[in-house]
Amino acid sequence: MNNSSIHYQPNFENFKRAIKTKNPGPVPFGDLFADLEVVGQLLGEKGIDYYGEMMIERNPSISDLKNLADRYVSQVIRFCLKTGWDYAWGFSFIPFEGLRNYESTELLENDDRRRIWTNDNEGPISSWDDFYKYPWPLDIEKINLSVRRMSSLVPSGMKVMVIPGGIFEWTTWLMGFVPFSYALADQPDLVDAVIAKVTEIVFSVVDDIIDEPGVGGIFMGDDWGYATGTMISTKLMREKFIPPLSKIVDRVHQADKLFLLHSCGKMYKLMDDLIAIGVDGKHSYEDKIFPVEQAYQQYADRIAIIGGVDVHLLASGTEEQVRKRTREILEACAPGGHYVLGTGNSVVNYMPLNNYLAMLDEGRKWNEENWS
Repeated sequence: MNNSSIHYQPNFENFKRAIKTKNPGPVPFGDLFADLEVVGQLLGEKGIDYYGEMMIERNPSISDLKNLADRYVSQVIRFCLKTGWDYAWGFSFIPFEGLRNYESTELLENDDRRRIWTNDNEGPISSWDDFYKYPWPLDIEKINLSVRRMSSLVPSGMKVMVIPGGIFEWTTWLMGFVPFSYALADQPDLVDAVIAKVTEIVFSVVDDIIDEPGVGGIFMGDDWGYATGTMISTKLMREKFIPPLSKIVDRVHQADKLFLLHSCGKMYKLMDDLIAIGVDGKHSYEDKIFPVEQAYQQYADRIAIIGGVDVHLLASGTEEQVRKRTREILEACAPGGHYVLGTGNSVVNYMPLNNYLAMLDEGRKWNEENWS
């Protein structure tokens, strides 16, 4: 497929219709985000690592950040226009320091692509002393700089869906998942303090940006599950993480904007909780856990279903297999509304670009057949 042929007049109102109602209409496309290498590959230029470059210099000036942000924002908007999204994703880059990560290039030895994993065994906060000494990021102007810039530059019909990171992920990354798990029993007051501080920061970031006219809502990425269950008990999730999430959802809805949640894994015992607090759409479905057609059948009368073309298939299947599976999903989910076509997770850098483009092309064909 010729990349130059992929142009689209964005229509965020159509996206909003698909999220908020079961009124049938053209199926919009979208995901949480695309990896920078995919962005660069589609555009024929090197993808900009805004967060990585921002963190290299611990306290960059506003002028340096603006220059970097403009280049990064331009890439994201152009990628979304070429792929037919009605929104551009925009990270509110919260610079939590000291997170323990490691990266591997084992599967990607022949190019510059990277995959980063969290080191679950340690984090920068394991005691009250760590908590009080931690350099909590509070410069909201810098955190939202690229998102605010993007919201002013998106073309007519397009909005920005802001990604501030998730309360569960930030908390477990700051403590390290293993120490966090022990602390739930041994230092529950410390866990609660970290959750409260993270919530305060994420809420401040959302509160600062959500009323911008160019912002369409929040798309929170917060992985709660793995292949067979939630990372911690559903009881603890309900006690510790649903209430602060509800506070953020309420603020987003006060601005008449969308709140979408991306969460991987088998976390569906909490779907009714998400619906109860008003989450507008849920993203991330994996065939071996919960095929998207089943999710649509069970939940689409109460919440929008986003994505579902399995990333394993997109990464390892043929173009014909991708088209066939995409068509199956569209026929099951698209006619009734409350559905957005996308991957089962995000546009990752280890899937062949042509497979992703084939998925989108099948979506365009379905819209032409049904809505031309």
